[in-house]
Amino acid sequence: MTDRPVLAARLAVESDTERVVELRAESERWLAERGIQQWTAKWDEIGREKIRRNIANRETWVFEAGGEVVATVTLNTRPDLDFWDPDTDGPALYLYKLLVARDQAGRGLGGDIVDWSVDQAARQGFPWLRLDVWRTNHGLQRYYLEHGFEHVRTVVVDGRDSGACFQRRATPVSVPNVVEEGVRDAL
Repeated sequence: MTDRPVLAARLAVESDTERVVELRAESERWLAERGIQQWTAKWDEIGREKIRRNIANRETWVFEAGGEVVATVTLNTRPDLDFWDPDTDGPALYLYKLLVARDQAGRGLGGDIVDWSVDQAARQGFPWLRLDVWRTNHGLQRYYLEHGFEHVRTVVVDGRDSGACFQRRATPVSVPNVVEEGVRDAL
């Protein structure tokens, strides 16, 4: 990819909340402009509350370039029980809300953050990094397949739009343009 900036990865703090919310809103607008029904504005307050809770629980990471937050991801050990069964699927680290500022799109930052997340899962001794995406967002499903994930299953749950389940084996990955700040002690 072209011209990737160095990213400083750090746990989000309360003062990052509005920037993470802005990244989410920016992604919502971008998706809506393309007719992709995911993260629509109707989830605005629910999404804000989840972001606040994830930050308070020390699960949300921000990635800075030049002192500005340009991306975020949430990693935790809590599967969405509508889609994953820890008793049969086994342990994993779960990836949620990967967002990259639209002015940074096309530079490979999302893939770098995915690789960084896989590395975090491996460091913590998890065998898998898992995620679920909307069943209708085939472009996003392809994205994760192209980044080393395998499709595990698709689950249909009444009232839920997500359910396409993916996982990637957790292995150490070097991501040269991501600099870690306090990462090892946080997960």
